[in-house]
Amino acid sequence: MDLKSLESELLKLSPREKAIVTYKLLESLEGEAFDDVEEIWINEALKRYDQIIQSDKHTIDSDLIIKEAKSKYK
Repeated sequence: MDLKSLESELLKLSPREKAIVTYKLLESLEGEAFDDVEEIWINEALKRYDQIIQSDKHTIDSDLIIKEAKSKYK
């Protein structure tokens, strides 16, 4: 079966069946691809943490930023 035919058949599935197939496909991707992404995010988080610690800048709570933005645009 070619990709176009497969896609056509998958689109005929019920929402529940589509969710099951989607879950199974995503589950099958877990492994090296996700390990690489996880490592990239960990390295980025550590880099940002180091930048915050080494700078004079202070972080601001995201809830405060959202609250201020909402009040500004009411």
